Amino acid sequence: MEYLSLAEIAYQKIKQAILKHEIVPGQRLSHDELVLRLKISQTPIREALSRLAQEGYVTRLTNRGYRVSEMTAEEVEELFGLRSALEAYCIDEAIRRITPERLKALEQSVKSSRRAIVANDPLVDRYILNKDFHVIVAEIAGNGAVTRVLNDTCEKLVLKRRIEGVTQGGFAVLQHHREIFQAIKRKDVRRAQELMRAHLQNIKTILLKQIEARTRTARAR
Repeated sequence: MEYLSLAEIAYQKIKQAILKHEIVPGQRLSHDELVLRLKISQTPIREALSRLAQEGYVTRLTNRGYRVSEMTAEEVEELFGLRSALEAYCIDEAIRRITPERLKALEQSVKSSRRAIVANDPLVDRYILNKDFHVIVAEIAGNGAVTRVLNDTCEKLVLKRRIEGVTQGGFAVLQHHREIFQAIKRKDVRRAQELMRAHLQNIKTILLKQIEARTRTARAR
């Protein structure tokens, strides 16, 4: 059995709360509130917040605790530039290594996303399912290092993305994933990479527009 320190437990619980948007981007965090929420003492909470700050998930406020970090336009550009390069590589490798069992797992991911949309599941849960589609492609590619980097990159986009005021739009993403899946199934590397690049560009554009709108609103206050 793996032993987890209190600091590690606190880190995972806070990160999970951000991932599920129980704690949202821009929200203030205080040690006292987290102690009550997590029922863990101050020192492990402090260590967990320090680690999250180093990873960019929270921002330290001078003498005022922490705030959950919000996505910036610069960060969106950087993360999607990284994703574009990694995911083109993953598609090439995944198609070379694809097996019926792995193809089934990717198809199941698409079906899970459709069920979540039809059931009107919480938007953040659907973001996580969408993330999983991309991670499965990376896992099929068979490069553990790339998979970890891609998972962390996708997770950061979910963790730091605001969802209030966001239109659903899930069927467009679902259609993108279906088309990518079909191209992988046909072993059409070029088409699958083209579809993936277009898909990532679409998401990036949406995020940048959301950030621009948020910035305009903040300036108007």
